[in-house]
Amino acid sequence: MKKFIVILVSSLLIALGMFFYSARNAPTQIIPYPYLINVPAPNDRSEAENANILLVGDRMAISFARFMPALIQDLSGNLRIPLKFHTWAVEGEGLHRTLARLKHLSHWPKVIIYLGGSEEGFENKFDIKDYSKIMLNFKLFSNPKIATLIMTMPFTSKVLYTHPQYVLLGESKVQREEVTFQQGHEELSFLKLSFKLFESEMRELHTLAREHESSVIMLTSPINLEVQPKKVCSDMITATTMTEEVKIQDLFEQGNYKEAFNILVPIANTLPGNANIQFMLGKAARESGQLALAKDAFYKSVAFDCELWRTHPVFNGITRHLTQEFGQTLVDFDLLVNGQYGKDALFLNDTFPQDVYFKLASNLLKEKLKKIFNI
Repeated sequence: MKKFIVILVSSLLIALGMFFYSARNAPTQIIPYPYLINVPAPNDRSEAENANILLVGDRMAISFARFMPALIQDLSGNLRIPLKFHTWAVEGEGLHRTLARLKHLSHWPKVIIYLGGSEEGFENKFDIKDYSKIMLNFKLFSNPKIATLIMTMPFTSKVLYTHPQYVLLGESKVQREEVTFQQGHEELSFLKLSFKLFESEMRELHTLAREHESSVIMLTSPINLEVQPKKVCSDMITATTMTEEVKIQDLFEQGNYKEAFNILVPIANTLPGNANIQFMLGKAARESGQLALAKDAFYKSVAFDCELWRTHPVFNGITRHLTQEFGQTLVDFDLLVNGQYGKDALFLNDTFPQDVYFKLASNLLKEKLKKIFNI
């Protein structure tokens, strides 16, 4: 009995020692991001700090920046001192990197314009094997009492959070390779965690902007609905769907969209998460003149794409929701473009809408800026 107690106590001491050693070496975090990012202060930090308006985001913001000089010139027409504009839009830029650079600013511009969300899957930010740990940490942080404790005494995060295998992110971005998941549920876990991180990062952006007394104008990213999904989630693929897809493709080639539509509807009702089936349903509905149904199916096709390679409807939904929650300004670029679905060619390619829609969004943005600057 005495020997058993000695072994038990020794085991407990070893476990406690390992726990405290792990906690001591863990990073101090307020928000439990599964990555550690170390980005040096940008060379043009002073230009960003001295600007009245700063544009941030990814490739979509880069394209939008083409229309900003004319907008700024128009706004500054009757001002004694013209408005200063600067852009921090970067190719392959996720919101996590935008935040990292903004945190280097001692003074934020009066207005931050954000247009991103189309490259959130560009680089890897977490190990999917740590999904449960990461989600548990965010659940803890969502508890007001625990969040208050961590914000008051940040060192407590070392003990309260369960620490994953942190992904180290440096100055250079490394494009994420498409991952072959070992289990089907990991595909959905990857998407859920990507959405959770984006929501947390955007909430932090709004919180920091409020602390720095900056106004934020959020733009949703337009989604080209008629681009085929890259990957169907494995648990949505059956022998039946594979056989039916071949049959439907033959019907499309014959121009028999009505029969294809009749076959697709019950399959889509049974397996609504199959991105290819939803895409085919959208195509059959469009060619049959059922544009509202086509648009709905195409949106579902984008939503259920298991490869995060473009703007996602959930990212746009988060942008809309948090902009309203924080009382900031929204330009719904996606609604502006896809509100015209079925009328004209909306996009130049898989990603970028026609320039006419960038100009329309620019006009909407100009009216929002007039109100903020009392012009």
